[in-house]
Amino acid sequence: MATSHSIDESFKLKETLAGAKPSFKVVVMPDFFLDYILTYPGTLNELTASFLEVAQRGGGNLLGWAHTIGRGGNASNMVAQLSKLGCEVVPIIETDELGRIVLQHFLKGVDLSHVRTTGTMSRTMSFETEHSGRRVNIMVSDPGSLSQFGPEKLSQEDKTLISEADFVCVLNWNQNKKGTELAEKVFSIAKNEGKAVTFFDPGDPALRVGEIEGLNERVLTPGLVDVLSVNENELVHLAKGVAEDTSEMEGAEDPLFGAASVFSMMIPRVDLHTPEFSATFVDGQRLRVPCARIKPANIRIG
Repeated sequence: MATSHSIDESFKLKETLAGAKPSFKVVVMPDFFLDYILTYPGTLNELTASFLEVAQRGGGNLLGWAHTIGRGGNASNMVAQLSKLGCEVVPIIETDELGRIVLQHFLKGVDLSHVRTTGTMSRTMSFETEHSGRRVNIMVSDPGSLSQFGPEKLSQEDKTLISEADFVCVLNWNQNKKGTELAEKVFSIAKNEGKAVTFFDPGDPALRVGEIEGLNERVLTPGLVDVLSVNENELVHLAKGVAEDTSEMEGAEDPLFGAASVFSMMIPRVDLHTPEFSATFVDGQRLRVPCARIKPANIRIG
């Protein structure tokens, strides 16, 4: 009898979750990549050796690779997952005609009225292979129009959409040369003209270390960001840019938590994701959850 009751409760819970539809609107920008993935059935050393062999004979074809075309880009991937959860989510993206067709294929049922075709498509070719006992991917990217997506690209319709949204997300700052200006403008609209919770995931800032100070001064420290989402490397880079004295970070029991503490004094919430655990920091308090150990079916990032 107890087992039957448990099954009934489980069924009711599934019905409730299936029928739950979020009532909020999310705006996400600005990147979409067309990913072309080449998966090599061997090690990195074998891959490079096969390249060298073909080059030495003057060129030729390599067979036996798996080829996959997929949707990439932080913004478009977030849109896809939120859409699956039933959210009303609208991407603001610049691409070309082919890019819009690809988005229509991968984001069925999503409002693409704010996707413009006035630019060039962002593209990534990814080589997947084995190295040091694990699967790795090596990406070669052309950011296309993403690299110059500044606030001047926003239409009045885009600005109205941002002011009416419940959540506004700006991602992939690291590949957008005008990312600081874009985030500052978008989050200012959301704060001054709307009601949105603002979410910022900058990506890896390692190649733009000289611009971190400006990002911190214009976007992160003035109160424009409600949620900062980073991995361990991104967090340390950003925190060093705002901490006058890094001894608190370096002397902490865990330097990552020390770095997060620096930002938790300025940003309402910091979400930290690492291969071992995820943690959320709010008002100096943290909640940490270990990651499940799984073998990835696909190692593609983006």
